[in-house]
Amino acid sequence: MSTRPPQGWGDTENLTLSEAELARCEPISAEGGKTLRAFCPFHGSDHQRSLRVNVETGQFKCFACDAWGYLESARERRCDSLDRPAPRRMGTASAPPRRVPKPKPAPAAKPRPELAEIMARYRAALPGSPGETYLAERRIPLDVAQCVGVGYAAPGEWAHVDETGRCVRGWHHGRIVFPHTNPAGDLVSLYGRAVGDAFRSDFEKSLKHDHLPGAKGYFNAQALAIGSEAVTVCEGAFDALALIAAGAPRVVAIFGVNGWRWDWAKDACELIFALDADTAGQASFRDLARGAALHGKRVAYLEPGAYGGEKDAAAAWRAGVLALGDWRAVFPANTLEPSQEPLPERASREPRPMLWGEALEACDGLDVVAKLAAYERSHVYFEDGPDRLAGLEAVLWDAVAALPTGGALPDELARDVFAWKTAAFMARRRRADDLPPAWYDPAQAEHRHRYRDV
Repeated sequence: MSTRPPQGWGDTENLTLSEAELARCEPISAEGGKTLRAFCPFHGSDHQRSLRVNVETGQFKCFACDAWGYLESARERRCDSLDRPAPRRMGTASAPPRRVPKPKPAPAAKPRPELAEIMARYRAALPGSPGETYLAERRIPLDVAQCVGVGYAAPGEWAHVDETGRCVRGWHHGRIVFPHTNPAGDLVSLYGRAVGDAFRSDFEKSLKHDHLPGAKGYFNAQALAIGSEAVTVCEGAFDALALIAAGAPRVVAIFGVNGWRWDWAKDACELIFALDADTAGQASFRDLARGAALHGKRVAYLEPGAYGGEKDAAAAWRAGVLALGDWRAVFPANTLEPSQEPLPERASREPRPMLWGEALEACDGLDVVAKLAAYERSHVYFEDGPDRLAGLEAVLWDAVAALPTGGALPDELARDVFAWKTAAFMARRRRADDLPPAWYDPAQAEHRHRYRDV
C-alpha cells in the first residue's frame, strides 16, 4: 500500500495550539502550578503526558516528538502588545512592528436550491456531448462521472451570468460542470472546467477554470457522511474522478486546501490525503495532518511514488500509472498503536488501563530506601546502553497497561519504573564524551536517538 502515517514535527516548526485543543489533551498542573503536563496531540500520545506548557509564557514543547510552539491566547496577547504604541525613546524614530492578521475562516457555504434545476439540465446533457469525449480522453468512464453528478454546459449555457443575464466566462467548446455540495448533499455552488486543453493565449487560459461567485463547497462532499471506510481527500475534481475510477471508496475534492472545514468531517474518523506530489502539496498535507491529529482523526497519505512520476492523481490515472494498492489495509486495526486512537474516546474508556504517565508520577512516591535501591539499578540499565533501555521500557509499558487506572503500583514494578526513568534522564543529561562504550556501539544505533542524540 502506498500510504503511511505522517512523521513527527521537527524542532524548526513553530505550531499553535488553542485552549480548547489543549483541554482535550487532559492537562494536569505540575511544578507548583507553573506548568501543565498534557498528552501530545501532534503525535497522538495517550500513554504519557509528554507535552509541557509554560503557564506564564504559553510556550509548549513535546519531549517525545519535539513539536513546539505557543498557545493561541499567548499569540493574541503578543499581537495586542505589538498594537499598542511603544514609548518613544530619545533619538528613536522607528515605528512599532506591524501586527500580522489572522487568516479568515472559510465563508459559510449556504444551500442554493435554485441551482438544482440548472444542474439537472447539465447532467442530462453529458452523454454524447464534447464533455463525454473529454472525459474519455482522461480515461474517466461515463458511468463514474454520472454517479457523482457531473454534467455538461453547452456553449452559452454556463450559469455564471452578470447583472444583465449575459453569460460570463463562457467557452466556445462548453464546460464540464462539477457540483459543489455540503455533507448533506445540498448544492452550494458549481465549478465549470473548459473542455479541451488547446488554450492558445493567456486570455483563453484564464477561462479554463470558473467557479460561481460566493462560498465554495466540496465536490462529492456527501461522501463525508455516507459509508464507513476511510475518506480520501484530494485537491481537484478530476483527481477525485481518477481516484474513484481507481477503486477508492469514499473520495472528496476540496477545491484548494484553504477551504477545508473540520466541522464537515466530524463523522470521518480516518482520512487519507491524496494531494499533489509537488512541494506545496506535501506542505499542505502536513498542515492538514496536524489539524487531523488535533481533531482525533487517524491519518495516512498517498505517497508521491503512487503517482508514477506524475504531478497528481488525475495525471497519473490518465497516464495509466496510478497505483493505490489495497485501500482496505490502510488502517488495519491490529497494526494501530494505542497512541493513534481518536482523542475524544479517552474520556469514555471506563475502566481504562493505567497510563504510562501516571506510573511515572506514582513511582516518585517511593520511600527513601526503595529509591536508593532504584538508583543503583538505574546505573546498571544506563551502562548497558540504549537497546537495554528501549527493551526495558517496552516490558514496563506492558506491565503498567495491565493495571487498572487508580490502582496502586506494586513496589517492585515502581522501583523498576523509577530506575528506568532515572537511567533515561542520565542518558539525556550526560555529555557525549561521558557516555559508556555501549552508547557508541553501531548495533545499538536504532534506539540511541530515543534517549540521546550522540
